[in-house]
Order: sequence, then structure tokens, then C-alpha cells
Amino acid sequence: MKKWFLFLLVGLNAGLLIAQTEDIRMFIFGHSLIDHRPPAIPTPSNETTVPHWIYLLAEAGGKSYAAGGQYGFLPQHANLPPISQWGYDLVPPVWESDTEPFSAADISTVLITAGNFMQWQAPDAEYPTDPGVSPVSATEAIVNWINLQEEGVVFYIYENWPDMAPFLGNGFPPSENELAQYHLSTQASFHDWWIEYQDLLLQSLPEEKVRMIPVGPIISGLLTEFLAGQLSPTELYEDDAPHGRPTLYFLAGLITYMAIYGEEAPSSFIPPETVSNVVREQFEEITTYCWNALLDFNTVEGASRVFCELPSALDEGKTSIPVIAVFPNPANEQVTIQTTTETYELILFNLMGEALITYTGNTPAFNLPISILPKGVYILQLRDIEDGAIVSKRIIKQ
Repeated sequence: MKKWFLFLLVGLNAGLLIAQTEDIRMFIFGHSLIDHRPPAIPTPSNETTVPHWIYLLAEAGGKSYAAGGQYGFLPQHANLPPISQWGYDLVPPVWESDTEPFSAADISTVLITAGNFMQWQAPDAEYPTDPGVSPVSATEAIVNWINLQEEGVVFYIYENWPDMAPFLGNGFPPSENELAQYHLSTQASFHDWWIEYQDLLLQSLPEEKVRMIPVGPIISGLLTEFLAGQLSPTELYEDDAPHGRPTLYFLAGLITYMAIYGEEAPSSFIPPETVSNVVREQFEEITTYCWNALLDFNTVEGASRVFCELPSALDEGKTSIPVIAVFPNPANEQVTIQTTTETYELILFNLMGEALITYTGNTPAFNLPISILPKGVYILQLRDIEDGAIVSKRIIKQ
């Protein structure tokens, strides 16, 4: 087994416990990167929607899931109350806007997403077509209105994937280089926008549970690392928006399921044949990769950006998880590494699993030079020398 795969399996699973949820009733303020219909190629059911896959995973895991939602972008979503537009073949409905008020729906979870073409300006900047409204202010309006209808709702920001069209010189599908640049942007500047978006909401709504699910960056990392070269663009995307095929929405649903239920997807689940064989045959390994990426999505202070409740103490005998922050990322010359671990060993791997840099330290912060490395994606592994716990972090060299 290659080193890079080994530490992905071991990595962040070493003892972190997360409060699990059994019953979720979700309303979604979304668009076609969550619910895409009709797809270019007809599917048996709603395989190009995220709720469809969440429901099937929840059913396999013995949990309850009901969902509904509406189409639009944040300025339209902030025009409240919402309406219930989405219905599914399998997923139980959560609210009928024609017959009951929102306050009667018993919503426990709200999923919100912004457009995937607004990342050229700050999340608190006004929309050019909607003066006085920004992604942040529209989200605040939604959160505040929901709280008047229902207490204790958890809000999740669904970080989608960017518009592909600006990366294409000759239309869809992308060339190998265009696709590489697309995935690099998804994990870098596009992702940075969403982090700033969440940070601003955490500042303005400090009493609310506003979490974020980095769906797009995790999928891009999966496709450029673990599944590199195994899936063609047309197996995942159908256009440059880019709307997806069932495999893409399955991966998005898998990540979202694990974020909202606070557990790995059930290993007993067997993806249907509408999902690519590449993903079906490696489902357990893909689940582990995505789960570790969710666990690794933390603030510099070590707080989870994804999960609402982490225990103050771990089970006796379990190892704690080292916290590691890397910035800037992407970088050209060097990255600053911060960690809560007192003594540690660091190894920088390329995507072939080859160790390029090894360092043993005992300081909370230091600079790692990367100027001599070729441009690309690398994996930084940190091992706590005292208890052996391991954590990994992706580094992008520009």
C-alpha cells in the first residue's frame, strides 16, 4: 500500500468523536448544483440531485431524512417566505407551502448555497444587479427569518464548484490543462471566497450554528489525487456550467451526508450502476478520503468549520488529533506551518507517495521552503511523536 493512501486511511480517523444525528428534516435554498433537472441524459430517478443520494445513504445507515427546497440565487432566496418547489421520487417531502406555514414544517436543518460565478468580488460586496444586497446580507436575512419560524435550526453553507466556462478556450469538454487549472482554482481562490463568506457570517451571527461543507474542493482534491486520471470530464460533467452527471451528484451527496450526520457513510451501501464503476469499486476508500477531508476542514485555531458538536474529551485510550494550519496555500516560496503538537515529524509527499522533505520539530510554528518544488499538489503528513496520531494537509505550489 502506498504511503499517501496509508495515511489517508489512518490520518484523521484516529480517535475523533462527533455527535451524530439520527433524524434530519432539511429545507434547501439552492440551485442546479444541488438539484439538477432535467439532466442531459435521462436517469431512472433523481440521480442528478444531492437529496436523492443523501436519502439512500441515510436509509442504509438506519437514519431518517426528508427534504425540500426552492430554486434561485441568494438575492431571490432572501425574498421571504420561500416556496416549496422540489419534490422527489424517493425522498419524503418536508413542507408543503401551499397548505401550511413554514413554522409547521419542523425543519431541523437548512442548506444554503451561493452562485458559482460571484467569486470575482468579496462576499460582502453588493451584487451588481441587486444594489444593497450581498451574499452575506442575503444569508443573514435568511438565517434571521428562519429563526423566527423555528428554534435550534442548524445552517449549512454548501460550497459548490465554480463555473467552468472561463477556463475553456474551445468550449466543453476541457483539455487536460484546462481541467487542471479548473481544479486548482476550485481548491484555491474559489475556496478562499467561501471561507471568507463563512467567516463573515460567523462574525455577524455569533450565536448561530453556521457550518460549511466544502463539497467542490473535496471533489476536486479527490479527482486530482486519489482518482487522478481515472474519470474523464464527460463522465462527471455535462456542460460548462458545469451541471453534473449522476456520479458527480453522488459524490456531492456522499460528502454532504457525512457532514450533516456527523459520521462516515455506511460501508454496507452499494452505489447503483448509474454511478461510475471507478467510484463504485472504490467506494470505501473514497468515503475515507472525503471523511478525512471534512475532519481536516478547521479554522487556524483548530475549531471545525463543518461539525456543530465535538466532545470536550475523547474516549479513554483514544489518541487526540493534532491540529495543523498551513498558510498561505497556495504558495510560491514558502508556507508557514502551525501546529498544536509539541513534538512531531513532518513529511512532504508528492502524489506518487514519494517523500520529498522530512523534518522533525518541537516549535508551534515554522516556515517550510517549497520554492524548489515543481508546481502542483503535495501532501503534508504530520505525526505526533508522543502518541503516534497522524494528520494530513494538502499544499498547492503555484
